[in-house]
Amino acid sequence: MGAVPDDVTAAARPLAVAQLVEALEMGGAERLAVQIANARAAAGDASHLIVMSGPGPLSAAVDPRVAVHYLGFARASVRDPLRFALSLQRGERLLARRIAASDVQVVQSHLPGANFWGLLLALRGRCAVIATVHNNREFDYGDADHPLRSRLRRAAYRQMLRRCAAVVAVSEAVAASLLEDLGAGPREAGRLVAVPNGVAEPEPLDAAARAAVRARFGAAPGDLLVMAAGRHCEQKNFAALIEAAERLRAIRQPFRLVIAGDGPLLPDHEALRERLGLGDAVQLPGNVADFARLLQAADVFALPSLWEGLPLVLLEALAAGVPVVGTDIAGVRDVIVDDRSGLLVRPGDPEGLAAAIALLADPERRERLRAGGLALVRERYSFARVSHTLGELYRRAADRPRPSSPERPT
Repeated sequence: MGAVPDDVTAAARPLAVAQLVEALEMGGAERLAVQIANARAAAGDASHLIVMSGPGPLSAAVDPRVAVHYLGFARASVRDPLRFALSLQRGERLLARRIAASDVQVVQSHLPGANFWGLLLALRGRCAVIATVHNNREFDYGDADHPLRSRLRRAAYRQMLRRCAAVVAVSEAVAASLLEDLGAGPREAGRLVAVPNGVAEPEPLDAAARAAVRARFGAAPGDLLVMAAGRHCEQKNFAALIEAAERLRAIRQPFRLVIAGDGPLLPDHEALRERLGLGDAVQLPGNVADFARLLQAADVFALPSLWEGLPLVLLEALAAGVPVVGTDIAGVRDVIVDDRSGLLVRPGDPEGLAAAIALLADPERRERLRAGGLALVRERYSFARVSHTLGELYRRAADRPRPSSPERPT
Protein backbone atom coordinates (compact mmCIF):
# COMPACT_ATOMS: atom_id res chain seq x y z
CA MET A 1 0.00 0.00 0.00
CA GLY A 2 1.61 3.25 -1.12
CA ALA A 3 2.19 6.08 1.33
CA VAL A 4 2.94 9.70 0.51
CA PRO A 5 4.81 11.78 3.13
CA ASP A 6 3.35 15.16 3.95
CA ASP A 7 5.35 18.32 3.38
CA VAL A 8 6.72 18.66 6.92
CA THR A 9 9.20 21.48 7.14
CA ALA A 10 12.60 21.11 8.76
CA ALA A 11 11.36 23.19 11.70
CA ALA A 12 8.35 20.96 12.35
CA ARG A 13 8.99 18.68 15.31
CA PRO A 14 8.37 14.96 14.98
CA LEU A 15 5.45 13.56 16.94
CA ALA A 16 4.60 10.18 18.42
CA VAL A 17 1.29 9.37 16.72
CA ALA A 18 -0.74 6.15 16.87
CA GLN A 19 -3.56 4.83 14.71
CA LEU A 20 -5.99 2.75 16.79
CA VAL A 21 -8.16 -0.04 15.33
CA GLU A 22 -9.84 -3.07 16.83
CA ALA A 23 -8.66 -5.45 14.08
CA LEU A 24 -6.58 -5.42 10.90
CA GLU A 25 -9.33 -6.57 8.54
CA MET A 26 -9.46 -5.62 4.85
CA GLY A 27 -12.10 -2.91 5.29
CA GLY A 28 -11.65 0.61 3.96
CA ALA A 29 -11.31 2.18 7.42
CA GLU A 30 -8.59 -0.26 8.44
CA ARG A 31 -6.75 0.21 5.14
CA LEU A 32 -6.89 3.98 5.63
CA ALA A 33 -5.47 3.60 9.14
CA VAL A 34 -2.53 1.58 7.76
CA GLN A 35 -2.03 4.10 4.96
CA ILE A 36 -1.93 6.98 7.48
CA ALA A 37 0.47 5.09 9.78
CA ASN A 38 2.79 4.43 6.84
CA ALA A 39 2.62 8.08 5.77
CA ARG A 40 3.41 9.36 9.28
CA ALA A 41 6.50 7.13 9.40
CA ALA A 42 7.59 8.41 5.97
CA ALA A 43 7.07 11.99 7.22
CA GLY A 44 9.51 11.42 10.10
CA ASP A 45 7.09 10.96 13.00
CA ALA A 46 7.31 8.10 15.48
CA SER A 47 4.38 6.24 13.94
CA HIS A 48 2.51 3.53 15.83
CA LEU A 49 -0.35 1.21 14.91
CA ILE A 50 -2.25 -0.18 17.91
CA VAL A 51 -4.52 -3.16 17.25
CA MET A 52 -6.79 -4.21 20.10
CA SER A 53 -6.86 -7.82 18.88
CA GLY A 54 -4.11 -9.58 16.91
CA PRO A 55 -2.56 -9.77 13.43
CA GLY A 56 -4.89 -9.78 10.44
CA PRO A 57 -4.98 -9.72 6.64
CA LEU A 58 -3.57 -6.17 6.53
CA SER A 59 -0.54 -6.88 8.71
CA ALA A 60 1.69 -7.39 5.67
CA ALA A 61 0.79 -3.92 4.33
CA VAL A 62 2.32 -2.08 7.31
CA ASP A 63 5.57 -0.25 6.61
CA PRO A 64 8.50 -1.71 8.63
CA ARG A 65 9.12 1.78 10.05
CA VAL A 66 5.74 1.66 11.83
CA ALA A 67 5.75 0.20 15.36
CA VAL A 68 2.86 -2.26 15.49
CA HIS A 69 1.36 -3.29 18.83
CA TYR A 70 -1.10 -6.20 19.06
CA LEU A 71 -2.83 -6.13 22.46
CA GLY A 72 -4.48 -9.56 22.17
CA PHE A 73 -7.67 -8.24 23.77
CA ALA A 74 -11.08 -9.90 23.42
CA ARG A 75 -14.08 -8.06 24.84
CA ALA A 76 -16.62 -10.08 26.86
CA SER A 77 -20.25 -10.15 25.77
CA VAL A 78 -22.48 -7.33 26.97
CA ARG A 79 -25.03 -10.02 27.87
CA ASP A 80 -22.89 -10.73 30.95
CA PRO A 81 -22.66 -7.20 32.43
CA LEU A 82 -20.11 -8.03 35.14
CA ARG A 83 -17.68 -9.82 32.84
CA PHE A 84 -18.24 -7.10 30.23
CA ALA A 85 -17.34 -4.34 32.71
CA LEU A 86 -14.26 -6.23 33.89
CA SER A 87 -13.13 -6.78 30.31
CA LEU A 88 -13.50 -3.06 29.58
CA GLN A 89 -11.28 -2.28 32.56
CA ARG A 90 -8.69 -4.75 31.31
CA GLY A 91 -8.82 -3.36 27.77
CA GLU A 92 -8.40 0.23 28.94
CA ARG A 93 -5.49 -0.79 31.16
CA LEU A 94 -3.74 -2.62 28.29
CA LEU A 95 -4.25 0.34 25.99
CA ALA A 96 -3.16 2.94 28.54
CA ARG A 97 0.02 0.98 29.31
CA ARG A 98 0.91 0.86 25.62
CA ILE A 99 0.27 4.60 25.20
CA ALA A 100 2.47 5.39 28.20
CA ALA A 101 5.26 2.96 27.27
CA SER A 102 5.48 4.40 23.74
CA ASP A 103 5.09 8.05 24.87
CA VAL A 104 2.30 8.48 22.31
CA GLN A 105 1.10 12.07 22.13
CA VAL A 106 -1.83 11.71 19.72
CA VAL A 107 -4.11 8.76 18.94
CA GLN A 108 -6.40 8.67 15.91
CA SER A 109 -9.10 6.02 16.33
CA HIS A 110 -11.07 4.43 13.48
CA LEU A 111 -14.60 2.92 13.49
CA PRO A 112 -17.02 2.86 16.43
CA GLY A 113 -15.30 0.21 18.58
CA ALA A 114 -11.93 1.95 18.48
CA ASN A 115 -13.61 5.35 18.87
CA PHE A 116 -15.09 4.21 22.19
CA TRP A 117 -11.62 3.15 23.38
CA GLY A 118 -10.31 6.53 22.24
CA LEU A 119 -13.01 8.28 24.25
CA LEU A 120 -11.86 6.41 27.38
CA LEU A 121 -8.30 7.63 26.71
CA ALA A 122 -9.55 11.20 26.30
CA LEU A 123 -11.68 11.09 29.45
CA ARG A 124 -8.71 9.80 31.45
CA GLY A 125 -6.37 12.38 29.95
CA ARG A 126 -3.98 9.71 28.64
CA CYS A 127 -3.19 11.56 25.39
CA ALA A 128 -4.81 13.73 22.74
CA VAL A 129 -7.44 11.73 20.82
CA ILE A 130 -8.92 12.24 17.36
CA ALA A 131 -11.91 10.01 16.64
CA THR A 132 -12.77 9.17 13.02
CA VAL A 133 -16.24 8.68 11.53
CA HIS A 134 -16.22 6.68 8.30
CA ASN A 135 -19.92 6.22 7.63
CA ASN A 136 -22.93 8.43 7.08
CA ARG A 137 -25.05 5.93 9.04
CA GLU A 138 -22.76 5.63 12.04
CA PHE A 139 -25.56 4.45 14.34
CA ASP A 140 -27.17 1.88 12.01
CA TYR A 141 -26.53 -1.47 13.69
CA GLY A 142 -29.45 -3.34 12.10
CA ASP A 143 -33.04 -4.02 13.09
CA ALA A 144 -32.04 -6.10 16.11
CA ASP A 145 -30.21 -3.23 17.82
CA HIS A 146 -31.41 -2.45 21.33
CA PRO A 147 -32.79 1.12 21.85
CA LEU A 148 -30.78 1.56 25.07
CA ARG A 149 -27.49 0.65 23.34
CA SER A 150 -28.37 3.05 20.53
CA ARG A 151 -28.90 5.91 23.03
CA LEU A 152 -25.64 5.08 24.80
CA ARG A 153 -23.72 5.16 21.51
CA ARG A 154 -25.11 8.57 20.67
CA ALA A 155 -24.25 9.82 24.14
CA ALA A 156 -20.69 8.54 23.67
CA TYR A 157 -20.31 10.36 20.35
CA ARG A 158 -21.58 13.59 21.92
CA GLN A 159 -18.83 13.18 24.50
CA MET A 160 -16.29 12.64 21.71
CA LEU A 161 -17.29 15.99 20.22
CA ARG A 162 -16.80 17.61 23.62
CA ARG A 163 -13.77 15.79 25.04
CA CYS A 164 -11.65 14.61 22.10
CA ALA A 165 -9.16 17.00 20.52
CA ALA A 166 -11.11 16.61 17.25
CA VAL A 167 -13.51 14.31 15.43
CA VAL A 168 -12.64 13.66 11.79
CA ALA A 169 -15.35 12.87 9.23
CA VAL A 170 -14.19 11.32 5.96
CA SER A 171 -16.43 13.63 3.90
CA GLU A 172 -18.60 16.72 4.29
CA ALA A 173 -21.70 14.50 3.91
CA VAL A 174 -20.53 12.24 6.76
CA ALA A 175 -19.95 15.30 8.95
CA ALA A 176 -23.44 16.64 8.23
CA SER A 177 -25.00 13.23 8.86
CA LEU A 178 -23.28 12.89 12.25
CA LEU A 179 -24.39 16.34 13.42
CA GLU A 180 -27.96 15.64 12.32
CA ASP A 181 -28.04 12.22 14.03
CA LEU A 182 -26.75 13.73 17.28
CA GLY A 183 -28.72 16.97 17.15
CA ALA A 184 -25.40 18.65 17.90
CA GLY A 185 -25.11 22.37 18.47
CA PRO A 186 -22.46 24.88 17.34
CA ARG A 187 -20.18 24.19 20.31
CA GLU A 188 -20.03 20.47 19.58
CA ALA A 189 -19.73 21.05 15.84
CA GLY A 190 -16.63 23.17 16.41
CA ARG A 191 -14.43 20.09 16.89
CA LEU A 192 -15.77 18.21 13.87
CA VAL A 193 -13.40 18.40 10.90
CA ALA A 194 -14.11 17.02 7.42
CA VAL A 195 -11.00 15.46 5.90
CA PRO A 196 -12.17 13.73 2.71
CA ASN A 197 -10.51 10.39 2.00
CA GLY A 198 -7.66 10.32 -0.46
CA VAL A 199 -5.63 7.72 -2.32
CA ALA A 200 -2.25 7.35 -3.94
CA GLU A 201 -2.11 6.11 -7.51
CA PRO A 202 -0.96 2.49 -7.64
CA GLU A 203 2.22 1.32 -9.29
CA PRO A 204 1.16 0.65 -12.93
CA LEU A 205 0.68 -2.90 -14.19
CA ASP A 206 2.52 -3.67 -17.39
CA ALA A 207 0.76 -5.59 -20.18
CA ALA A 208 2.11 -8.97 -19.08
CA ALA A 209 1.07 -8.44 -15.45
CA ARG A 210 -2.38 -7.26 -16.54
CA ALA A 211 -2.82 -10.36 -18.69
CA ALA A 212 -1.72 -12.56 -15.79
CA VAL A 213 -4.30 -11.02 -13.44
CA ARG A 214 -7.06 -11.51 -15.99
CA ALA A 215 -6.01 -15.11 -16.55
CA ARG A 216 -5.97 -15.68 -12.78
CA PHE A 217 -9.64 -14.75 -12.64
CA GLY A 218 -10.55 -16.65 -15.81
CA ALA A 219 -11.31 -13.61 -17.98
CA ALA A 220 -10.97 -14.35 -21.71
CA PRO A 221 -9.84 -11.54 -24.06
CA GLY A 222 -13.43 -10.71 -25.01
CA ASP A 223 -14.82 -10.79 -21.44
CA LEU A 224 -15.69 -7.76 -19.36
CA LEU A 225 -13.78 -8.25 -16.13
CA VAL A 226 -15.97 -6.71 -13.43
CA MET A 227 -14.50 -6.33 -9.94
CA ALA A 228 -16.02 -5.39 -6.60
CA ALA A 229 -14.67 -5.48 -3.05
CA GLY A 230 -15.87 -5.05 0.49
CA ARG A 231 -17.31 -6.81 3.48
CA HIS A 232 -20.08 -9.26 2.68
CA CYS A 233 -22.79 -7.55 4.72
CA GLU A 234 -26.15 -5.85 4.21
CA GLN A 235 -24.61 -2.43 3.49
CA LYS A 236 -22.55 -3.61 0.49
CA ASN A 237 -25.55 -5.38 -1.13
CA PHE A 238 -23.50 -7.84 -3.18
CA ALA A 239 -26.61 -9.97 -3.69
CA ALA A 240 -27.87 -7.33 -6.15
CA LEU A 241 -24.56 -7.52 -8.04
CA ILE A 242 -24.77 -11.32 -8.30
CA GLU A 243 -28.35 -10.98 -9.57
CA ALA A 244 -27.07 -8.42 -12.09
CA ALA A 245 -24.59 -11.06 -13.29
CA GLU A 246 -27.51 -13.34 -14.07
CA ARG A 247 -29.01 -10.61 -16.25
CA LEU A 248 -25.68 -10.06 -18.02
CA ARG A 249 -25.66 -13.73 -18.91
CA ALA A 250 -29.26 -13.49 -20.13
CA ILE A 251 -28.33 -10.72 -22.62
CA ARG A 252 -25.27 -12.73 -23.70
CA GLN A 253 -22.70 -10.23 -22.49
CA PRO A 254 -19.42 -12.11 -21.93
CA PHE A 255 -18.08 -11.29 -18.46
CA ARG A 256 -16.33 -12.46 -15.32
CA LEU A 257 -17.31 -11.00 -11.95
CA VAL A 258 -14.90 -11.04 -8.99
CA ILE A 259 -16.15 -9.90 -5.56
CA ALA A 260 -13.21 -9.75 -3.14
CA GLY A 261 -13.74 -9.71 0.60
CA ASP A 262 -15.04 -11.69 3.55
CA GLY A 263 -17.94 -11.25 5.94
CA PRO A 264 -21.03 -12.83 7.49
CA LEU A 265 -23.06 -12.97 4.25
CA LEU A 266 -20.37 -14.67 2.17
CA PRO A 267 -22.00 -18.14 2.54
CA ASP A 268 -25.35 -16.67 1.48
CA HIS A 269 -23.77 -15.10 -1.59
CA GLU A 270 -22.02 -18.35 -2.48
CA ALA A 271 -25.38 -20.12 -2.24
CA LEU A 272 -27.04 -17.45 -4.41
CA ARG A 273 -24.32 -17.83 -7.04
CA GLU A 274 -24.90 -21.59 -7.18
CA ARG A 275 -28.68 -21.24 -7.21
CA LEU A 276 -28.45 -18.93 -10.24
CA GLY A 277 -26.02 -21.25 -12.01
CA LEU A 278 -23.21 -18.69 -12.07
CA GLY A 279 -20.42 -20.78 -10.58
CA ASP A 280 -18.25 -20.39 -13.69
CA ALA A 281 -18.80 -16.64 -14.05
CA VAL A 282 -18.84 -15.23 -10.49
CA GLN A 283 -15.84 -15.65 -8.20
CA LEU A 284 -15.89 -14.98 -4.45
CA PRO A 285 -12.23 -15.44 -3.48
CA GLY A 286 -12.35 -13.86 -0.03
CA ASN A 287 -9.73 -11.26 0.84
CA VAL A 288 -7.36 -10.48 -2.04
CA ALA A 289 -3.94 -9.02 -1.25
CA ASP A 290 -2.95 -5.87 -3.17
CA PHE A 291 -6.47 -5.52 -4.55
CA ALA A 292 -6.03 -1.80 -5.31
CA ARG A 293 -3.18 -2.63 -7.69
CA LEU A 294 -4.85 -5.68 -9.26
CA LEU A 295 -7.87 -3.50 -10.02
CA GLN A 296 -5.99 -2.07 -12.99
CA ALA A 297 -6.66 -5.31 -14.87
CA ALA A 298 -10.44 -4.80 -14.58
CA ASP A 299 -12.72 -3.23 -17.16
CA VAL A 300 -15.37 -2.16 -14.63
CA PHE A 301 -15.55 -1.61 -10.88
CA ALA A 302 -19.02 -2.12 -9.37
CA LEU A 303 -20.21 -0.58 -6.09
CA PRO A 304 -23.79 -1.72 -5.33
CA SER A 305 -23.89 -0.37 -1.73
CA LEU A 306 -27.09 0.74 -0.01
CA TRP A 307 -25.26 3.40 2.03
CA GLU A 308 -21.68 4.67 2.34
CA GLY A 309 -19.50 7.42 3.78
CA LEU A 310 -16.78 8.18 1.26
CA PRO A 311 -15.72 4.65 0.23
CA LEU A 312 -11.96 4.31 -0.07
CA VAL A 313 -12.35 1.46 -2.56
CA LEU A 314 -14.27 3.77 -4.88
CA LEU A 315 -11.38 6.22 -4.92
CA GLU A 316 -8.93 3.35 -5.38
CA ALA A 317 -10.83 2.21 -8.46
CA LEU A 318 -10.76 5.69 -9.96
CA ALA A 319 -7.03 6.01 -9.17
CA ALA A 320 -6.45 2.66 -10.87
CA GLY A 321 -8.09 4.04 -14.02
CA VAL A 322 -11.12 1.73 -13.86
CA PRO A 323 -14.58 2.99 -14.87
CA VAL A 324 -17.05 2.80 -11.97
CA VAL A 325 -20.70 1.76 -11.84
CA GLY A 326 -22.04 2.83 -8.45
CA THR A 327 -25.35 3.35 -6.71
CA ASP A 328 -26.85 6.82 -6.58
CA ILE A 329 -26.43 7.33 -2.82
CA ALA A 330 -24.78 9.92 -0.60
CA GLY A 331 -21.05 9.32 -0.49
CA VAL A 332 -21.00 7.93 -4.04
CA ARG A 333 -22.84 10.65 -5.95
CA ASP A 334 -20.68 13.14 -4.04
CA VAL A 335 -17.77 11.73 -6.08
CA ILE A 336 -19.25 10.35 -9.29
CA VAL A 337 -20.76 12.68 -11.88
CA ASP A 338 -23.00 10.43 -13.98
CA ASP A 339 -21.54 9.66 -17.41
CA ARG A 340 -18.50 11.85 -16.73
CA SER A 341 -16.50 10.13 -13.99
CA GLY A 342 -18.64 6.99 -13.77
CA LEU A 343 -22.21 5.70 -14.06
CA LEU A 344 -24.87 5.91 -11.34
CA VAL A 345 -27.80 3.52 -10.88
CA ARG A 346 -30.63 3.24 -8.38
CA PRO A 347 -29.72 1.29 -5.23
CA GLY A 348 -31.12 -2.23 -5.07
CA ASP A 349 -31.70 -2.44 -8.84
CA PRO A 350 -29.99 -5.51 -10.39
CA GLU A 351 -31.38 -4.73 -13.85
CA GLY A 352 -30.02 -1.19 -13.69
CA LEU A 353 -26.63 -2.48 -12.56
CA ALA A 354 -26.52 -4.98 -15.42
CA ALA A 355 -27.54 -2.37 -18.00
CA ALA A 356 -24.87 0.08 -16.81
CA ILE A 357 -22.16 -2.60 -16.79
CA ALA A 358 -23.17 -3.64 -20.30
CA LEU A 359 -22.78 -0.04 -21.49
CA LEU A 360 -19.10 -0.29 -20.58
CA ALA A 361 -18.56 -3.02 -23.14
CA ASP A 362 -18.02 -0.02 -25.44
CA PRO A 363 -14.24 0.73 -25.35
CA GLU A 364 -14.72 4.42 -26.17
CA ARG A 365 -17.12 4.94 -23.26
CA ARG A 366 -14.77 3.04 -20.94
CA GLU A 367 -11.84 5.23 -21.95
CA ARG A 368 -13.83 8.44 -21.53
CA LEU A 369 -14.99 7.50 -18.02
CA ARG A 370 -11.55 6.16 -17.11
CA ALA A 371 -9.96 9.50 -17.98
CA GLY A 372 -12.67 11.46 -16.17
CA GLY A 373 -12.34 9.42 -12.98
CA LEU A 374 -8.55 9.60 -12.91
CA ALA A 375 -8.59 13.38 -13.43
CA LEU A 376 -11.08 13.71 -10.55
CA VAL A 377 -8.86 11.76 -8.13
CA ARG A 378 -5.80 13.78 -9.06
CA GLU A 379 -7.66 17.06 -8.56
CA ARG A 380 -9.68 16.38 -5.39
CA TYR A 381 -8.68 13.13 -3.69
CA SER A 382 -4.89 13.03 -3.47
CA PHE A 383 -3.58 11.22 -0.40
CA ALA A 384 -0.82 13.86 -0.13
CA ARG A 385 -3.58 16.32 0.82
CA VAL A 386 -4.96 13.96 3.47
CA SER A 387 -1.52 13.38 4.96
CA HIS A 388 -0.72 17.09 5.12
CA THR A 389 -4.09 17.98 6.69
CA LEU A 390 -3.81 15.26 9.32
CA GLY A 391 -0.23 16.23 10.09
CA GLU A 392 -1.34 19.77 10.91
CA LEU A 393 -4.28 18.44 12.95
CA TYR A 394 -1.96 16.18 14.98
CA ARG A 395 0.35 19.07 15.80
CA ARG A 396 -2.54 21.23 16.99
CA ALA A 397 -3.94 18.33 19.05
CA ALA A 398 -0.56 17.69 20.69
CA ASP A 399 -0.37 21.36 21.72
CA ARG A 400 -3.79 21.36 23.43
CA PRO A 401 -3.71 20.99 27.23
CA ARG A 402 -5.01 17.66 28.46
CA PRO A 403 -8.08 17.62 30.73
CA SER A 404 -6.02 16.00 33.51
CA SER A 405 -2.60 14.49 34.18
CA PRO A 406 -3.25 10.85 35.09
CA GLU A 407 -0.88 8.66 36.96
CA ARG A 408 1.13 6.26 34.84
CA PRO A 409 -1.01 3.10 34.47
CA THR A 410 0.12 0.05 36.41
